[in-house]
Amino acid sequence: MKALEDVKSVKWKAIAAFYAAACGLTYLFLQLPNLVANFSIRLFGFDPPFNWNHGLALFTASLLAYRLFQLPKQTTLLGTKPLKSILFSAVFLIAYTAIGIRNKYGVEEHLWAFIFCSATLVYDVLEESAWRGFLNDAFRPSSFWLKAVVTGIMWSFWHLLVFDSFAPWGGFHYFVVLSVIASVLIGYATERTNAVLVAASVHALLILKDMHVTVACLAIWLVLLLTWSNTKYKVPKLFSQTGQ
Repeated sequence: MKALEDVKSVKWKAIAAFYAAACGLTYLFLQLPNLVANFSIRLFGFDPPFNWNHGLALFTASLLAYRLFQLPKQTTLLGTKPLKSILFSAVFLIAYTAIGIRNKYGVEEHLWAFIFCSATLVYDVLEESAWRGFLNDAFRPSSFWLKAVVTGIMWSFWHLLVFDSFAPWGGFHYFVVLSVIASVLIGYATERTNAVLVAASVHALLILKDMHVTVACLAIWLVLLLTWSNTKYKVPKLFSQTGQ
């Protein structure tokens, strides 16, 4: 009964409409020229390895869904502790800027690390405004685990529109599993903070894979998350409170 009530508490119509819009807009936006590259080329004469089109599609879909379904917006850019959210993202930027990232563009490694990580973070804010923004609010008051797992599955299938191959992950079935695991990690950080910027920072760290930076960031972030508010750390319940 608890599981059934948990499922019934979800705003499935809003989620289905959002997901249809997210996938449709992603397909359409990916048919357009690379907007960020075009802007950078015209302004700086530099063709960057970035494409924010699909992130802009998700951001647009989340804005439309919030407006259409009038959901209370509890998950915001900076969440419940704005200064801590900024510090959270700064840890990621400072760590990578300190070690630098090699590149083929002739840009100084530390400067390039700052540019590349900043661009990655901005893109991830656009994307996470959907997965850990709108969906985080649309799944309320369901349990954390239902939200994280279903979001992870939806997230993984959306990538079929973005990636040509899933060979780097060993195939799509492994990618789905990894997406669910990542969704649990990012989702819990969002659950503690209600901050899209925090979700984007964790997302960015999972993409860039320097082990030393990853360990350092995770250690600092864990302290920040556990001390985010005055409430004690709790393991997320399997079912929501409404299901008790």
